[in-house]
Amino acid sequence: MSDGGLTIVGGGRPDVVDTAEMHRAGTMLDRVADHLDVADRALAVAVDTARPALLTAEGKAASAALHAVREGPASPRRWADEARALGRRVRAAVVTYDSAESGVHRLMRVVVGGEPVLDALLPALPLVRPLLGVAAAGVASVAVRAVALDTAVRAAWAWPSGRADDVVRERMRALQRLTAVLVADGRAELLTLGLATTLLGPTASRVPPDLRVPMLVRRLAWLLPEPSPTVVVPRVGAAQLPVPRDLAMVVANIALSYRDGSVAAVPGTPDGTVSIQRLVKPDGSVSWVVEIPGTQSPSLNGVNPMDAGTDALLEADLPESMTPAVIEAMRLAGIREDDPVMLAGHSQGGMVATSVATALAGTYRIAAVLTVGSPDIPRGPMPAGVQVLHVRDSGDIAPQSDGRPDRGSRNVRVVTGDAQEAGAPAVRNLVEAHSVARYVRLTEAVEAELDDPQLRDFARAAETVLGPPGTTATTLQFVATRDPDVVATDPLTGLPRPDRLAQGGPLTAPPGRSG
Repeated sequence: MSDGGLTIVGGGRPDVVDTAEMHRAGTMLDRVADHLDVADRALAVAVDTARPALLTAEGKAASAALHAVREGPASPRRWADEARALGRRVRAAVVTYDSAESGVHRLMRVVVGGEPVLDALLPALPLVRPLLGVAAAGVASVAVRAVALDTAVRAAWAWPSGRADDVVRERMRALQRLTAVLVADGRAELLTLGLATTLLGPTASRVPPDLRVPMLVRRLAWLLPEPSPTVVVPRVGAAQLPVPRDLAMVVANIALSYRDGSVAAVPGTPDGTVSIQRLVKPDGSVSWVVEIPGTQSPSLNGVNPMDAGTDALLEADLPESMTPAVIEAMRLAGIREDDPVMLAGHSQGGMVATSVATALAGTYRIAAVLTVGSPDIPRGPMPAGVQVLHVRDSGDIAPQSDGRPDRGSRNVRVVTGDAQEAGAPAVRNLVEAHSVARYVRLTEAVEAELDDPQLRDFARAAETVLGPPGTTATTLQFVATRDPDVVATDPLTGLPRPDRLAQGGPLTAPPGRSG
């Protein structure tokens, strides 16, 4: 559905339409109308047969009743008209759904998705796909170089007239429009699926489309270094972030949690910082908001575990550093098992929030999960008691990088909108389209639609965490790091801890310790 320029998938309403079933419903409505017509004709015959008696004084009441039955709002004739009109609307909806996806788009989905039927009809297709993928990559490379060369030639030609800058800006605007076309309507998701299908080769047809991207990443994971040991250290003098009164403020606090150097970050914020806000409501009850930033480093195994290596491991559903790091930060913060918690994250942080919610099912009271600009990760259904909201900008390519279309369920919904329509500035490239600051504006637009039936359950769950006016907040911050000096030293004693290093993998602090 769409409200206020937003498209909502999931949250209790059916999102998958069986057009064949709808067509059968339309046919059944026509049959009901035919039966009602028969009933109307039977009533007419009965009235004609009884007309002499109805003309008497005693028959006037019966005549009025029969007239009401035949001509009133509940008459068979009127219900027959309603049934036929509803049948027409159902058949029109079938046509709309069938034509919603273009023929080219459907053909691309069949080809790039590697449908088993198509592979059976064309046995050589699984072998041809890799060749097609290589050819497509070559064509794309040539196209990019051609655009660059064309821009350089045009700029050189315009140099004497002083218009070179204008030419370059115009070419960049054209490239931006091309990027928007690529991202629109889930096309980037389709291209990602096609790339995974191509690289998986003949085995792709034996793997469900939703699992092809994670399977490809998992196959390539042997190229990734093993994640180094990670520790979580409380930050002394943590910045006190504003009390989050609504979802947009939660996203704004995620932006403030980014490392120093981000446009929205609080100056001095270290790399790998996770913010946890302890909320105290006017009645004295306590709840928590965990705010997790996204990718901060292109490294595959750097000092900051919020890196590209963690992205790949999350996508492949393999053990990574940030899920246990956030769980350890929650333990160090003192979150009790019965305190309501909201997990919120941008980009990688959203994937981590989803992973943490799944890992802690039945241990902590996770009331809500809010993600912005995050792809889905293949971890199966969310626990039934957790209300989930994924917010996505239609111009952001990152949520489409999993090669999976958006799907919702009763407790999971995906809201997609245009951040620019919500008041965010126009973007010049895909990096800007993924900015957390843009998601603050888009979440404000989502906030205005929380009374929508598909969003009400999430709104109620979020309210149990954020609380009423008068709620106060204390911000605790924790730094996840792989710095060898920090990992190897107990911060309380200053002594090395080789016994814990020998365990390998992410390290967590024992009770009452901070390293």
